[in-house]
Amino acid sequence: MTDKQSEQWRVENRHLGRWQVSPIGFGAMPISWAAMVDHRDRAIATVHAALDTGVTLLDSSNIYAPSWDQTGYGERLLAESLRTWDAPPSQKEKVLVATKGGIIVTAEGGRRDASQGHLRDACTASLKALNVDQIDLYYLHWPAPEPSFEQQVENMMLLQQEGLIKSVGVSNISSDQLQVALDVGGTIAQGGIVAVQNEFSPRYRAHEDMISLTANAGIAYVPWSPFGGAGRAHQMGSQYAVFADVASRHNVSAYQIALAWLLHKSSNIIPIPGATRPETIRDSLGAMSVRLSKNDFELLSATIPEGTSQYPNTKPAPPLRKC
Repeated sequence: MTDKQSEQWRVENRHLGRWQVSPIGFGAMPISWAAMVDHRDRAIATVHAALDTGVTLLDSSNIYAPSWDQTGYGERLLAESLRTWDAPPSQKEKVLVATKGGIIVTAEGGRRDASQGHLRDACTASLKALNVDQIDLYYLHWPAPEPSFEQQVENMMLLQQEGLIKSVGVSNISSDQLQVALDVGGTIAQGGIVAVQNEFSPRYRAHEDMISLTANAGIAYVPWSPFGGAGRAHQMGSQYAVFADVASRHNVSAYQIALAWLLHKSSNIIPIPGATRPETIRDSLGAMSVRLSKNDFELLSATIPEGTSQYPNTKPAPPLRKC
């Protein structure tokens, strides 16, 4: 392959329910942090940079906010970013905006609530924050201890039946819960579950079977914290010498190699890295043009993750965890 051919190569768009979206999306958690409140213009410029580079999937949550009493902050920030993006309406219409509900944050902390009443209230508030008539993709943020998971999925499907949302996703679930979600909500062809958003990265590789399970069902698998968490991302190269070595040979960053590795694992994977600076998200999105060899992929896959994550209903859900 010549250098020119290499430059022209780019990972193709990926299926997410009824949509075709960019192979890498944008996670809005970091721009919603308290540290970014005084840098709102930079946050919006970061979203614009992602959109200008070809991103067509923006991901948020009602609890992405600088403090517990500013629910919807991140959603409002995305709405403003889309409104002020210098692009024709036809291009803006191609952007899918996803958000989540099911966690209540108060001054005392956070708790999960997947009751029908709360999910409807949260969804209605998100519609207002995003300034839309329907939410493109709405996730159950984290399974609640009660009611039954079957009922929680039914409550999500009711939002779709009522016309509040176009598509349903589930986040932070196990493979057993995925089967329940499919049994209750149905397949994509039946208007059911279109996406699963779980933690997955070179550092965390729990529930790797979910990749093949979702792929077989035609469901998008959307890894959050694809670099291993905000507190660990800057250590990607030092933690994984192999990732740094492959990055050096490709003359790109270790972040790009981490994302390219995820994209190479399965065609249904759509990672959603976050960023707080335009140059950072542009660098990450360069992964769409990184072509790993079979040897590269095998070397990267052979690295050993530092930890695992589990998603039973009893796991605490920190209210401001990067999700």
